[in-house]
Formats: sequence, structure tokens, C-alpha cells
Amino acid sequence: MNSTLNFLLKDYEQKKYACDLKFEKDKKSFYASHPELNEIKLKLAKLSFDMSKAVMSGNTDLANKLKSEVTSLTKEKDELLKNIKIPERSS
Repeated sequence: MNSTLNFLLKDYEQKKYACDLKFEKDKKSFYASHPELNEIKLKLAKLSFDMSKAVMSGNTDLANKLKSEVTSLTKEKDELLKNIKIPERSS
């Protein structure tokens, strides 16, 4: 019983690892063929970080401005994904 379980766990881990590698390869390929989406992804990460810092420092005006920029970029990203036939994310 224990050897069967170990075999199944090892098999699962190998399959998961293979899927993770394929996902990373596909993601890299996707962003290479759609660099504007990668740029938006990087901008969103920076804006989100800056927005968190603004909130923590109590600068609500800046936080609201950054939130507006995040919303705008998210809409732009969703539109680009729609144009290349990728379904929008669910909110």
C-alpha cells in the first residue's frame, strides 16, 4: 500500500512539474508574441506596489490617482485580450 501511494505521489509530482514547465514556456511565448501585454503587466505590478505604498503612507489622493491608472490599464489589457480572442477575466 505504501509503495503504491509513493508511486502515485511521485507520478503526480512528475506530471505537475511537466505541466508547470509547459505553462511557463507557453506564457513566455505568449508574452513574446504580445509584448504590449507584457508591458501592461509590468506597469500594473509597479502601479499596484506604488498604490500600496501610498495607502500605507496615508496619501489618499495619490492612491486614488494610481487606482484610476490601474483601472484604465486593466481595461486596456482586457480589450487587447479580447482582440486576440482571449476571454476577459472574471471580476
